[in-house]
Amino acid sequence: MTIPERIGKYEIRRELGKGAMGTVYEGFDPVIERPVAIKTILAEYLANVEVDSAVMRFKREAQAGGKLHHPGIVGVYEFGEDEKMAFIVMEYVQGKELRKLMRERGRFELIDVFEVMKQLLAALDYSHKSGVVHRDIKPGNLMVLSGMKIKVMDFGVARVESSSLTRVGSVVGTPTHIAPEQLLGLPTDGRCDLWAAGVILYELLTGHGPFVAETPVTVMHKVLHADPAAPSSIVASLPPAFDALVARALAKKPDERYQSARDFAGALVSAFLKSRPGSAAGQVAEKPARSLAVDSAPTAPQMTLPPETLAEIESSLVKSIGPLAKHLVRKSAAHARSVEEFNTELADNIPEGSERFEFLRRIERLEKAPSASIPPVAAKSPTTSTSPADTTAAQTAGVVFDPVMLATAEKRLAQYVGPLAKVLIKRAANDSGDLGELYRKLAEHIDSERERGDFLKGLG
Repeated sequence: MTIPERIGKYEIRRELGKGAMGTVYEGFDPVIERPVAIKTILAEYLANVEVDSAVMRFKREAQAGGKLHHPGIVGVYEFGEDEKMAFIVMEYVQGKELRKLMRERGRFELIDVFEVMKQLLAALDYSHKSGVVHRDIKPGNLMVLSGMKIKVMDFGVARVESSSLTRVGSVVGTPTHIAPEQLLGLPTDGRCDLWAAGVILYELLTGHGPFVAETPVTVMHKVLHADPAAPSSIVASLPPAFDALVARALAKKPDERYQSARDFAGALVSAFLKSRPGSAAGQVAEKPARSLAVDSAPTAPQMTLPPETLAEIESSLVKSIGPLAKHLVRKSAAHARSVEEFNTELADNIPEGSERFEFLRRIERLEKAPSASIPPVAAKSPTTSTSPADTTAAQTAGVVFDPVMLATAEKRLAQYVGPLAKVLIKRAANDSGDLGELYRKLAEHIDSERERGDFLKGLG
């Protein structure tokens, strides 16, 4: 078939792929002057189905994707149709399907596992809260961009609230990543996406799928009745915490799984915090704090940053990527040949936009005034018992925060951010000059405006 010169107002540049009912093209929007991806459904492929019905479902696919505006989800710009086709105009992303990357790499380093899963679960949390269940989460529907950024694609079998958006002529979901309740034809909700995310986590950790078999029937039998081998029995260096994480994610009954993507993400962070630094499977070995001086080649420019500056950079980064900020700072420090390369590599871990801009601006300030480091944490008395928050009498600029109050704040914050609350409490107490500032800093880590209000209200 000849590639069309235009579809709607969009110039067609090349074919990106072809499916059972249509083709995906790279196009160009001449008005906004940006590349786009255009997914089409052609009448010639629909001889055995109602064209109007197929186009309606295709339109509802566009509605499912168009309802979502999130950096981890491929954006949908427009739906159109004419006498030859219906089409969806989407965000054009340059990257590689996670499926292909898995084939090239095998199992992933733990830091990369965390990056992929953190972003996938954030996208699913947003999608589910927006009333959209994907129902076909799999490596082939995740695009990996530079800097290990993830984009979720293809909401073709999504369910929007109570409406079924099933792609015409195909199975709803992919057998190796489909939840038991989907196979049984039972009602589904966001927990079927979390099952699929658990399958992906297993694959990333081990390099193997949990339910792989020679035939689709055997795959489905395993999904319904077999428990996969524990990841640590396949990769001995994996910490046992991941066995429990995966087991719950792949529970046969939805009620026994994580009940939300936020719950899953919190358990993921907890598993990583329990992992021993310096273990195999890709963790970066713990090293004592030191000045950063990289001279891997005799002619390479030397980069030096004092430990206190590195600590503040880590403090800035932890808000966006969580507790692995320490590992990423040290990993970048180990091979970056200049401050500019170091800064860029760290910034690549933050989605483009105001958050990345603020991070880079903060680093620039630190370079100009490296002595402006984090105020020191008040030393703990060896005879003083620690509170549950492990923040005994944190003191900044002469302000002493009551440890009981800090423990209460940590408990409330943990309801929204999980085990990261402990880290965030320490940092906020160290940076705040009064109680109001402390609470404001903690609230900044809660994404939902309503939940931020509930958090602050609960603190009185």
